[in-house]
Amino acid sequence: MTRIPFDVVVFDFDGTLVLSADIKRRAFFEIFPDQCAPAVSAVLEQDPEGSRNKVIPAMIAEAATRGIDSNSLHADELVAAYAKRVAAGVGAAPEAPGGEEALKSVGEHASVYIASTTPHEELLRHLERRDWTRWVREAYGFPYQKPDVVKQLLRRHNCVPQRLLVVGDGETDEQAARVNRCAFLKAESGWPERLMKYFSANDR
Repeated sequence: MTRIPFDVVVFDFDGTLVLSADIKRRAFFEIFPDQCAPAVSAVLEQDPEGSRNKVIPAMIAEAATRGIDSNSLHADELVAAYAKRVAAGVGAAPEAPGGEEALKSVGEHASVYIASTTPHEELLRHLERRDWTRWVREAYGFPYQKPDVVKQLLRRHNCVPQRLLVVGDGETDEQAARVNRCAFLKAESGWPERLMKYFSANDR
């Protein structure tokens, strides 16, 4: 039996492989008028990882609740403006130090997937631009839900939960691991080195 600890590794994208989480958060404030900032903050505090298609309408509703004139705010226009802004920002964002090497190294031992709240087609374009598709078997963006993706991969690989690892920086990543009883690695500073060391230490 292999001594490699995991058969499947599922990576988050924003904030884990690419340092883009702040870019995406800041973009919400940039597309709304300045007076809407408290409403934007309130929604992000309640749902920090929500899809733009969900949180932007919620921000408009929150602005109206706070007495801010929202008649000129249209969800479809704001979603389009947000998509345009973050596509450029995320495309130019640096990778997490060691993130690409982690993808490559882990891909030599395990089946690598990406699960993200970024819209699916947009996520695929980001991976293609960075030439990361060569190390990733498949990627799943919104509307795919991370817990469902992990559940599906367990079945596809006939994998016991203990041999699937989720790597991410957000609550949705940890939840996806927890509800499926899988292992979880918090994507904090230095996580690629810890992950690769763990794999190499067991590859003997």
